[in-house]
Parts: sequence; structure tokens; C-alpha cells
Amino acid sequence: MGKVPRSILITGASKGLGAALAMACAAEDIRLILTARSTVALEAVKRHCELAGAQVSCLPLDLADEDSVEQALALVETAGLPDLVICNAGVFSGRRPSGLLESRQEQREQLAVNLTGTIHFTDCLAQAMKERRRGHLVLVSSLAAIQPQPDSPVYSASKAGLAAWGRALGEDLAAHGVKVSVVYPGHIESQQTAAQMGVLPGIIPASKAASLILRGVARGRERIIFPRHLFWLILVSNALPGWFRRWVNRPFRYHVAASEPPSHEEDG
Repeated sequence: MGKVPRSILITGASKGLGAALAMACAAEDIRLILTARSTVALEAVKRHCELAGAQVSCLPLDLADEDSVEQALALVETAGLPDLVICNAGVFSGRRPSGLLESRQEQREQLAVNLTGTIHFTDCLAQAMKERRRGHLVLVSSLAAIQPQPDSPVYSASKAGLAAWGRALGEDLAAHGVKVSVVYPGHIESQQTAAQMGVLPGIIPASKAASLILRGVARGRERIIFPRHLFWLILVSNALPGWFRRWVNRPFRYHVAASEPPSHEEDG
């Protein structure tokens, strides 16, 4: 990707994939800006990254709250525009054991955090990078953007919208020296997947997912997709007649554990 980023901002860095990304990026001479809804939740990640030699700042950021987004953007502007921004924060909900899908509140929250809030936050940074003519934006979407999940339709829609916006943004910024990468991960071990009752094909640890993402970023890839075998199976599945596709995918249906509230896991 050319110049190695020395300043990196990661949203949703308190746990899951976000924490794994922060720890993987931490090194001497690296400045990390980590965000989460609560900076208290970031303390363990911050300590780990500082032990690796990184300079770490923690910012409160609730992507569903416009005031919080504006305040975080002001703090980022004061601290200095990062070289690399990884927009990882996200929330998830899905079908309950009763058969009910996401509630209206859960629908609104997923769209606010995963889509509109992320766009609000990222677009401001994108325009600043455009003026500087340098930078790299990474948007963590999901394979659910390619294969919408009948058990989490609004989550799928939010991730598909984010992917489409990211690809369009990348086309606009390419001529201005700014790269945009959209990540389409499969299942990653986290509180989100722990709450999903059902078969989770291709699930991988957060540390491995972080490594795959950072490798794709280093290579300047516009699309980072994993696991690849699952991606190809999805493409084949999407080419099947509807009735056959639904039959093939039936073993992979899931629901969210009844004892678990909607996941606020900030890991895409």
C-alpha cells in the first residue's frame, strides 16, 4: 500500500475483531486511536498495545448518536488525521427462538450504527484525506452483504448498504490518492457468534481475521473477502433457482440465544 501507516484509528476496538486489530497493529512508533462506546471498555486493549510500544489514545464514540460522532471527529481533528482508518464497529441482532425477527428498536440501532452512523463518521474523514491527497479507509462489511441472511435481514441490509457506499466512495477518492477497502468477513469468534445458535461454517478466531484484513490492507486490495471457499460457495448458491437455494442453505439457518440480548459486539 505504499507508505506504511504510522497513525491508525480503529472503531469498535474494545473487544472481538476490533481488539484483535488493535493488538495486531500495535508496535513501536505506531500511534493508535481506539474508539468504543465506553473508554473504560478499552483499558485492557490499551494496556496491551502500550506494552507493544504503541502510543494509544482512547475516544468515546457511539455511532448511533450524532453528537457523539461530531465530538469524536473534533477530537480526531485536534489529534491529527490518521493515515489508516478501520471502521469496524457494528451491532447485530437476529431471529429469536420464538421465530420473531429483529424488533423495531433493534432494526433502528443496526441501521444507525452499521450504516448511517458509520457513513457520517467516515465521510468526514474521507473528505479530509481527499484534501490531503493521502490515506486509506477500511470498512468492515460482511459476507451477509453478498448472501443476505433470512435470520438477520436488517443486519444484512446494513452491511450491504455499507459495502455499496464504500465501493462508490472508493471510485470517487481513487483519483485523489485515497484508498478504500471493503472487508467481507465470514463468521468470526466473538460475542456475536457465541449468541448464534446453529451451524457457523468457516468460523475463525478474531486474531486470524485481523491478520487477513491487515494483509489485504498492506496489499492495497479494494475487496478483502474471507474465507474464500465460503465466498465461492455463496456465488454458486446465488446462481441456483430460489427453491433449490433455500433447500441447500436450510442447514445453515440460526437464531439468537433466548438468554442473550441483542449483541452490541463492536466487531462488524
